[in-house]
Amino acid sequence: MSQEQPVEKESPLKKRRDELGLTQRDVAGAIDVSVQTISNWETGRFKEVRLTLPQVKALCRVLKWTVEDLPDDFKPFN
Repeated sequence: MSQEQPVEKESPLKKRRDELGLTQRDVAGAIDVSVQTISNWETGRFKEVRLTLPQVKALCRVLKWTVEDLPDDFKPFN
């Protein structure tokens, strides 16, 4: 009898970073937050992402996303 392992889904932020070959440090530097903050967003440790409008614009630039492309949440989906 086989037991199915739960599939851990990747954070949309991490997935996009990986697609672009960016590190957490790259994204953190672009939007002026700590690397730990990026890590916390990707793992779902922060319940809510809070950014200023200039930070949102910088995030869109670094991730090559439009505002509409931004996910509603950065945490991993289960």
